[in-house]
Amino acid sequence: MHTIHRTPTTASRSPWLSLAAVALLAACAQSPQAAVPPVALAAPSGATSVVQGQDCGATGQPAALRAVDDSLKALGLALKARCHAESGAWVVRVAVVDGLRASKLVRGPLADGGEVDMGTPSGVVAPASQVFSPDVHYNRQWLRTLMARHQFDNLPDAWWHYTQRGVPAPASDTDLAAR
Repeated sequence: MHTIHRTPTTASRSPWLSLAAVALLAACAQSPQAAVPPVALAAPSGATSVVQGQDCGATGQPAALRAVDDSLKALGLALKARCHAESGAWVVRVAVVDGLRASKLVRGPLADGGEVDMGTPSGVVAPASQVFSPDVHYNRQWLRTLMARHQFDNLPDAWWHYTQRGVPAPASDTDLAAR
C-alpha cells in the first residue's frame, strides 16, 4: 500500500493569509490613527522641504515641523509647509515621494511627485456642501493625527490649516470680547 504525503500548498494556506490581511485592513479602516507611527523614523539625509514664509513669528521654522517632515521621508512622503501671513498659522501639504511606501499609510492615487488626495488643494476652502470620498476623510484624519503627535492643532476652517500648540495667536485673530 502506498501512502501519499501532501505538503501544504499555497492554495491551502491562502485562506488564512487572506483572512489575516482582511483583519488587518479592517483594523486600519476603523482607526486611521493606527496607521501613523508613534515615533519618528530615521530619515534620509538632505534638505528639509519645510519652508518658512514671512511673518511666521519670532521663533521661525519650528523644530516640530522638521520632525514631521523627517518622519514622513522615511515613509515615502514629504511635508510641504509655509506660513500663512494673515493668520500666522501653517498651511501644509503632503507630497508623495515613493508611492509604494506611502500606500501603507494613506489612500487614493499616489503618483510619485504628486500630493496625497485631501479632496481640495492646500489653500482652497471647500464649500460646506461638498461631499468627499472615504479615502479623503481617511487621509485628512491621518494628517490631523500625525500633526497632533507633533503638537500642531488643525484649525476648524480647513484641513490644511494648522497652528502650533503653545504659540500665541496674532492679535488680529483674538476675539474682541476676550480683550
